[in-house]
Amino acid sequence: MFTYQKAFYIVLSFLLSSFSSAQDADTTSVEEESGKEMYTSVDVSFTQDKGNTDQLSLYYGFNYTLIGDFGPFKDSEFLFDFSRNDDQLDGESFTDDQSLTLMFDVWANQRISPFLFFQQSFDNIIGLEDRMNYGLGAKVRLPLGLSISYAFLFEKEDYKFWTYNDSLAYNLDEDGNLYGSISTGDWYATDSVALNPDDYSDWDYYYDWWYYYGDTVHFEGNDTVFYEYTDSSAYYYYTDSTEAPAEEFFRHSIRPKIKFKLFNDNLVLDYRFFYKPRFDDFEDYLLEHELKVSIATFYEALTIDLNYTNKYNSRYDGEQKFINPETLLPYKARDENFTLGLSFMF
Repeated sequence: MFTYQKAFYIVLSFLLSSFSSAQDADTTSVEEESGKEMYTSVDVSFTQDKGNTDQLSLYYGFNYTLIGDFGPFKDSEFLFDFSRNDDQLDGESFTDDQSLTLMFDVWANQRISPFLFFQQSFDNIIGLEDRMNYGLGAKVRLPLGLSISYAFLFEKEDYKFWTYNDSLAYNLDEDGNLYGSISTGDWYATDSVALNPDDYSDWDYYYDWWYYYGDTVHFEGNDTVFYEYTDSSAYYYYTDSTEAPAEEFFRHSIRPKIKFKLFNDNLVLDYRFFYKPRFDDFEDYLLEHELKVSIATFYEALTIDLNYTNKYNSRYDGEQKFINPETLLPYKARDENFTLGLSFMF
């Protein structure tokens, strides 16, 4: 019986065996006969502040690209790409993600090329504990630096999301009185109203006065904001709920791309856009914009890199809320990142 696990091992074995056959070949002869090219890029960044600011930032990445002949495959490309971000401020994480990508492009520089793809990643800041996808697709080169590709992927993803059972944070007793507590999960940002001190003449009279007027408190920077419930049924216990299991499904991946090389290849602009709907539900999709600009320097192996990403997850924009247990707020549907740095290639 053909299973997802068997398909995964077939794809991974094929990628690694193709890479091994290229590595076993004589490097000099391959370079002379087929013009094989190899690019390796290593990026490392470490920052630590102590005192009034307690911050720790760590980033490291490794990219290996091999272009040429892979045994029976001519003019092919193998890609290995790994990156890790881990940033903390006052002991609290604000970046915690990792990505590993393997790809084998059968005829990389031809007009039409099939490819195999594997990726495993996580991003704990947006509640994505693990995402693994693999599959196959094809790329078509078009004039003026344009290309478009399509891939059919199997995906297994695991979000930090709770399936609520029958326990509400507030319940009515037999006399009609509310009892219980908010515990660690609520939706006060979307289902409650912040209290305005100007609406209460005795706002400063009571100690812990919010017990009289408000239902919950939230600290936003240096401000203390008190909320009044507008829909108390939206508040749940995490303690009486179970974390939802990982999901398995198929996904489309459509990627238009445009790439320019200007000023004798000293300036490279690479923009690509990914549209990734679920095979069985087109309303559940991912959108990703990626812009990369590389500028050559006086030293051939050193470049200035500008990277911008914009990612949208429709799952976080629906009626079902994914609550961040650290902030007690729903996860946002869109994330942006801008990075400016140096890259050394050898």
